[in-house]
Amino acid sequence: MSTFLQREYWPTNDWLTCEPQAVGFQQAMLMRMQEHIQEQLPGLHSLLIVRHGYLAFEHYYQGFHQHSLNSISSATKSVISMLMGVALQQGLLTDLNQHMLDFFPHIAEKEQDSRKKAVTLRHLMSFQSGFTEEYPYQFWLDPVLTSVLRPMVEEPGTHFFYDNLSVDILSGILTKVTGVKAAAFAMDTLFKTLGIWRDEETRFAWQYNKTGPHTWHEDGLWDEQDDYPWRMTCVGTNTGSFGAHFTTRDMAKLGFLYLNHGQWNGTQLVPQGFITKSTRKQSDGGAPVYASYGYLWWIEESQGYHAFFASGFGGKYIYVVPELDLIVVTTASTEQGKIDHNQHSSIKALISNFILPALND
Repeated sequence: MSTFLQREYWPTNDWLTCEPQAVGFQQAMLMRMQEHIQEQLPGLHSLLIVRHGYLAFEHYYQGFHQHSLNSISSATKSVISMLMGVALQQGLLTDLNQHMLDFFPHIAEKEQDSRKKAVTLRHLMSFQSGFTEEYPYQFWLDPVLTSVLRPMVEEPGTHFFYDNLSVDILSGILTKVTGVKAAAFAMDTLFKTLGIWRDEETRFAWQYNKTGPHTWHEDGLWDEQDDYPWRMTCVGTNTGSFGAHFTTRDMAKLGFLYLNHGQWNGTQLVPQGFITKSTRKQSDGGAPVYASYGYLWWIEESQGYHAFFASGFGGKYIYVVPELDLIVVTTASTEQGKIDHNQHSSIKALISNFILPALND
């Protein structure tokens, strides 16, 4: 039974803003953070803080602005997790114990490895599938099929590794059960309600407004038919492990949905129980973030508070601290992240070194 949170408003059309002090932040600490960013973080593109539902801090750097679209890289995985929850709520999926090969009967009938037969949706979503860590030859030609056909090296549920291809499998499964690509399913079931990708200018920015400035993921194909800013594979599914693009404010809406247990203005969009399990430890996790892992969300304790977050290469974060009613969103340069391998951790450290200490309470 869901308990709907009482909010003074919902940011469907846009966020209401307030001064940081109005929601408990010390202005002096945030000013020191700004100085640190200017001196130490040339790759940061945006930083946004929402507390108690109000946008209390919003700054853009290097020419970026609130309408800039950002490749969120691997944070896309957490969006796929959301869509799996929606599919469960709609009865398109039975539960996370469904076997992967149930969705690929032509492979299942020939499969001899009992370990692969045992792989479930839960294993894929917690990165404990047991697949080899080696990429198949020319996997990009059909990432769904080649990912399923990979050899097994571990028993499912026994070993974590950060498996991009497992999320491509999940995106393929979503297309099988919904009949549409993941982006279209997201638009129909989540984004219209949240007010994400509302206008044609946003959806077609990759085609008509390539400067913006925006950041575009370099891999995958653009969807010339449905015009959504989410990369595609050669077989017509959306890339699962990367490829979604959002404004920073819209990234915050995704965090706000989960902060509010999957409900938005009185409507339950993602099952509350699914979110609870997704944002609690399902494995010890590991590289590249070195935190615990839920269902395509990273989990950690930050200064004594439980937190969960979506993480993309180079320092793209949707970071949620439920006990503090707090969301922090960052976007950053992929190119600078390739030069400075510590950029992602330096950006994330803004939360523990400045943002949480800036709270008076």
